[in-house]
Amino acid sequence: MSDPTGTSFRGFRPPPPRQRRPERSRPPQREGVEYETIFVRKGRGTTLSILFLLLLVLVAAWVTMRAVQWGREQLDPPGDQGAAINLTLPPGVSTSGISEILEQYGVIPDARAYEWYVRLKGAPLFQAGDYTFHTNSAVWEALEVLKDGPRYVEQAVRIRVTIPEGLTVRQIINEIDEIEDMPFSGADFEDEMRVQHVVSNYAPSPTAMPSGAIEPYEGLLFPDTYYLGPDSTPEDLLTQMVTRFDQILTKLGYAAAPQTVGLTPYETVVLASLIEREARIGSERAKISRVIHNRLAADWHLGIDASIIYVTGDNQLTSTDLQTESPFNTRLSKGLPPTPIAAPGEASLEAAMGPISGQWMYYVLADSEGRHNFSITTEEFERDKAKCQERGLC
Repeated sequence: MSDPTGTSFRGFRPPPPRQRRPERSRPPQREGVEYETIFVRKGRGTTLSILFLLLLVLVAAWVTMRAVQWGREQLDPPGDQGAAINLTLPPGVSTSGISEILEQYGVIPDARAYEWYVRLKGAPLFQAGDYTFHTNSAVWEALEVLKDGPRYVEQAVRIRVTIPEGLTVRQIINEIDEIEDMPFSGADFEDEMRVQHVVSNYAPSPTAMPSGAIEPYEGLLFPDTYYLGPDSTPEDLLTQMVTRFDQILTKLGYAAAPQTVGLTPYETVVLASLIEREARIGSERAKISRVIHNRLAADWHLGIDASIIYVTGDNQLTSTDLQTESPFNTRLSKGLPPTPIAAPGEASLEAAMGPISGQWMYYVLADSEGRHNFSITTEEFERDKAKCQERGLC
């Protein structure tokens, strides 16, 4: 069979009838509720999310633990209580005022922690006067001292002891004898030093001083104002002075002196004492410090006449004095003197640890006010020295 176009239908079979696909079984649906099934693929992203959340939880827990530990240390610092220290609490001082005093002198680690503790727990009523605290105390230990009351009240006689910077131990002893109403003499104070009960954490023990040392406590009695009472002892004053010295050195980072300036803490104190005696203008301390550090690094003689005066006791040096055989004669002996030559103040102690940058190797007086000319070369120094001599300063 063919159609009119000639196309043959031989062998043609119509396609089989179209069969319906079997319907998949559908879950029963609740009447009136439309929903769709969501397939969640579990994979790497889900695992990372869980790990990230776990990490956040661990970090939060660690931060919380550290915060709690830090808070505890602000209330109760690690370690035992330190040295005794006498402090005066004036009339009308507030809670914040007390906390600042206690923090300043190292009795408690943090004034704010003290104030919060007092707000939560309350504080005892206290009398103005002089109290004996201990450094590195817990807040509640300091409050117990306040609760017990002062060793003597503010209305009683208070003896003000002011020790200027740059004095030797011998001069400090003489100062004590000049203070009115002192309950002990300078000789009593010296006797207390010889007992050697009170020592600094930043100096050799009095029995282990460097060769050539004259006075073990030289430079260790911090120049400051102290308060004593009618019953105070030489040990009370010595303890206050050495404790204050250690507090200042701790504050200035003297434990790191070997890494910072290449000297031991005690050697750095010796250098600070030279600065104290040489600098008359405060702004020049760091510059003089640099000259001394530069000379030590170059293995030069320091040539500081103040160290010779420490031995001779006379500010007018003679040619004979300059030839004195002594480790304190820095014109003849290289390096630092064996001990400090005076009591350096905080500014000189800071300058010894932080010399300004520069290549100066010399300095010489420039005017009667105490200013110096600093120079790098010998030629510059000789020029400045000639000017100093012309003006009658050298």
